Amino acid sequence: MTGMPMPSVLLARRRPGLLNVSSWAAIGWVSAILATSFGAFLLVQLTGGSPNAFNNLGYVSITLAAYRFGMKGGAPAGVLYGLLSGPAAFLVGLAATEAPSSWAVRLGAYIGIGLLFGGLTDALRKSLAAAQTAREHVTRTQTDSMLALARGAEAKDTDTGEHILRVQLVSETLARSIGRPEPEVVQIGYAAMLHDIGKLHVPDRILRKPGPLDAEEEAIIRRHPVWGAEILGGADGFALASRIARWHHEDFDGSGYPDGLRGDAIPFEARIVRVADAFDAMTNDRPYRAAMSFEAALEQLDRFAGRQFDPELVRLTIDLCRGSALSAELGRINLRGRRRFE
Repeated sequence: MTGMPMPSVLLARRRPGLLNVSSWAAIGWVSAILATSFGAFLLVQLTGGSPNAFNNLGYVSITLAAYRFGMKGGAPAGVLYGLLSGPAAFLVGLAATEAPSSWAVRLGAYIGIGLLFGGLTDALRKSLAAAQTAREHVTRTQTDSMLALARGAEAKDTDTGEHILRVQLVSETLARSIGRPEPEVVQIGYAAMLHDIGKLHVPDRILRKPGPLDAEEEAIIRRHPVWGAEILGGADGFALASRIARWHHEDFDGSGYPDGLRGDAIPFEARIVRVADAFDAMTNDRPYRAAMSFEAALEQLDRFAGRQFDPELVRLTIDLCRGSALSAELGRINLRGRRRFE
């Protein structure tokens, strides 16, 4: 779940008349169950017929059926092998020496095992499904909480909330483009939305001031990364967001704040958000200046690569924006349509 999901795969159209993957998988399981049932039956007959210890091999097919199809598969598989090992063998003249009572006992045992294994499998599946639903609920709740916190911070600024969506998008795109696993990409995107949560402690008169900040105001605004890390630091699941909040204003050459970290000492995710946040700030109106064009902002990123920004991430951002895909996605988020190349 992202604010503006980016399509990553194209779904192929189904060809009419062909079975889908799940249908073929089910056919494969049924084939394996039948093969093990008839294989066990033939092995019993080749070794002298019933009674025979090899009849226990029938439990293999019953277990397979119960595992894959639950009680709906386990019981029929028990009936199938019970009939094969008793009445069927008798009808073709292979089990004339065995009494029908033996068939009945064996048939009952096979059906019972099928029901037992199938019932356990069904119960396990229900438990796993319930656990998955609970995990998804927790994830949604945590995500909603993150979004609410992020929007709360943005509400203190002049942006309507689009800023956090654009920073999320750029951060995800950069992380994805350098080959980070998709779950990590999504986590970085959501955590990036909280980078300015510390602004909740900054007075509105400073955030909305139309001119340059004085020394005292600048000192206060420079505290927002620390406040953000403190807000997020004690919450389960917010460790990544806390790192980003604290260090997203660190400069690559060590001249940033609040801790003066340099180069690779700055967490990778914070370096990503440093670029994404600065790019978005330059290309949107702020109380103290008008928005730049995309091209002018890219030139600024390039100018300060290696000083304020990770140079590799700057090059990647320039390539992605000039390739138009990223700029098109950003344009969809910006409802006022200010962004464009000029």
